This record gives sequence, structure tokens and C-alpha cells, in this order.
Amino acid sequence: MNNESLEDACKKLVSVLNPEWETNPDMKETPLRIAKMYASFFRNEDTTQYFSKRFPTKNKELVILKNIECFGMCPHHLTPVIYNVHIGYIPRGWAIGLSKLARIAIALCSYPKLQENFTSEVANVINDNLKPRGVIVVVEGIHNCIRCRGVEKLSTCITSEIRGVFINHPETKQEFISLISLNNY
Repeated sequence: MNNESLEDACKKLVSVLNPEWETNPDMKETPLRIAKMYASFFRNEDTTQYFSKRFPTKNKELVILKNIECFGMCPHHLTPVIYNVHIGYIPRGWAIGLSKLARIAIALCSYPKLQENFTSEVANVINDNLKPRGVIVVVEGIHNCIRCRGVEKLSTCITSEIRGVFINHPETKQEFISLISLNNY
């Protein structure tokens, strides 16, 4: 990403919003700050790196990492979305470090996209690279485009994706839902 071009675009935006921004001490570095913020949101990471270290396991039960907080961007309004991601999988001989599950979610939400697509991407990346018996992903999103404009209400969008054994074994899916619903300690 060309940061200089991004900053120039932000200067144009700020100039439209406040033609006298350059004389306002509160806005002196606003275009640079906006450019840095968007550069941090709009990055593409290679998630395959998170599967380079795998650990053998005989576990055939659920592995869950819940409450992964990450930040995305609405593709329609370029406003922040706060995600709470829950990932579960059932190993097929291999596991990855728990922090890698969080890193996958963080990496995949870093480019503006629909929450539905983000949820699918997390499930697909884990399924395609780890080849577990099943993957389930539930994402809760607070969309600031809803909260700060339009209907102006705080609400949560929930999306899910399931792969493998979770499709044909509703009791396994229900176990995941029950476990992510438990209170944190």
C-alpha cells in the first residue's frame, strides 16, 4: 500500500470536511493519523504461515478458542466493526497453537469485507490447511455503520460456518454452542 497516496487522499477528504483544517491545531496531523489507521486496517496477510508448526495429537474432541476480539472494517461505509470470534475444531491427528487460531481471525478481518464472508474465510482456512474432522466458527459483530448512522442502535450480528462432523452431528454443534456460552472466568 502506498502510504503517501493514502495520506494525500486523506488530506483531500479532510479539506472537504473542514476547509480550514490546516489552521486548526486539533487537526494538524489528522490526515496522517487517518492514513495510518486505514493502513493498519487494510492489510493482507498470508495465513498459511500459521500452519507451519503442527503438533501431533490423539485428541478427537473439541478444541475451542473463544472470545477472540478483533477489528475489521465495513466494506460499505469504511467504519470499524468489532468482532468477537469463537473457533472450534476436532483434530484429525494434528493441532496448531491456540494463538495461531487468534492470529488467523485477526489476519482475515484486516481487509474490508462482509461479516458473512469473514466467517466463511476463517472456517475455510482452518479446514483447508489443518484438515480436521470438523470446524465451526461463530462470529459476533458490532457494526459501527449501524450504531453511528442509519438506525443508530447498538446491536450484534451473529454469523456461523460449519464444516465436517458438525454438519451431520447436531449434538457436536450443540456442545460447541453450549461451551462458548459459558461465562468467562
